[in-house]
Amino acid sequence: MASLLLSFLLLQSPVVLPDSGAVPAPLIGSIDLDAGTLLADPGLLAADTLSLLVEVRREAFYKLSERDNVLVSGKLLPGVNTLRFTRPGLAAVSQSYFFILDLIEQGAASRKFLRLQVTVEGRTAREPGAQAALSGSFRLEMYHSGRLIGFRKKNMPDLLKLKTGLVVPVPDPGLSGSAIRSQPPSQSVSVLGLGMALAKYLAGKKTEKMLQARTIEAQKKKLTTSISHLEANGERREVPIVIELRVE
Repeated sequence: MASLLLSFLLLQSPVVLPDSGAVPAPLIGSIDLDAGTLLADPGLLAADTLSLLVEVRREAFYKLSERDNVLVSGKLLPGVNTLRFTRPGLAAVSQSYFFILDLIEQGAASRKFLRLQVTVEGRTAREPGAQAALSGSFRLEMYHSGRLIGFRKKNMPDLLKLKTGLVVPVPDPGLSGSAIRSQPPSQSVSVLGLGMALAKYLAGKKTEKMLQARTIEAQKKKLTTSISHLEANGERREVPIVIELRVE
């Protein structure tokens, strides 16, 4: 019986033991521009301060330097960390920068190279004749025998333009004879056309949200905004600036 059990065990697939020397996952997950912070506070770039989002999988110490000049250093915790540093002259003129991010964890060192392209334009951020975004509202009313029996009003963050097509008047069963002849020309809209127009509008809003999500993702590597620049005559004007980040 013992020999049969031994033969059965030998025929089984070998058990794979954990490899104690397995290579750990890379320390850094991603390095991106902190677009949310930079857009919310344009004064940061105006003060030559850049904010980055650094995702790491394990705790590590870091040092960000440019040539032999250490710009910032500290400790990163697992997850997404905000790394903010000031580099004098960063947003003064169009220029390329080369930074080195060194990380140390439990005696092991790793390094990432950050190439930053800053483009500062000389024209104002807002072109002449630019108009502010419009807002509006619509009101849907329901009548019976010429009497208002209900309505619905909706405020919109932007101007709503609906095309409902031609309106085909529908006789009101509550009216007859001379009442029909004296009824003024229809000033209502097609309910079916309005429903289709609203459905098209909502589909467009969904597409807009998807485009916004793509824009936010793109802003992690390339950000376009503006900063307040002090002119030689003492006046301030808005100057467009583009920040592009490449990690190697």
